[in-house]
Amino acid sequence: MWLWSRREVEVPAGPRRRLFLDDDPDRAALFLTEYPDAVWVTTVTECIEQLQSPWDEVHLDHDLGGEQYVDTSRDDCGMEVIRWLGLEPRRHLKSALFTVHSHNSIAAYMMTLQLKSMGLHAQIKPFGLGAWKALPPRPPTLRDRLRAWLGLSTTEGRAGG
Repeated sequence: MWLWSRREVEVPAGPRRRLFLDDDPDRAALFLTEYPDAVWVTTVTECIEQLQSPWDEVHLDHDLGGEQYVDTSRDDCGMEVIRWLGLEPRRHLKSALFTVHSHNSIAAYMMTLQLKSMGLHAQIKPFGLGAWKALPPRPPTLRDRLRAWLGLSTTEGRAGG
């Protein structure tokens, strides 16, 4: 498996168990409005307690405690969760989708890199403007709609253009 694919990770439909680590109540309110069944935690300790159970999605912030651009070596930031995950295999999280939604781009990159190196599904999507929401299916192109109207397969004749 190539770890650096730019392909979006597809999220299956249906009820999902979501864990949301973030210290900002405004972001949490937005997230919980979209996903009212999600579990919101604000600290590394709470997050690690919750990660003892399986999750479908884990949304992680890096900078906690009301601070911004904190050092990744601190034990009160999202990177500490990543270090905990790396201590031993967490088979119950193997199929989870980890989304790092921090605006601290360097820390988010490092967190995602570590998650992928553990063989976990991970992506960076800074919080805001709905970037953390699952993307709706892409509408069919005009060509695909025309081919469907004509009763042709949308994959026929693609090789030649």
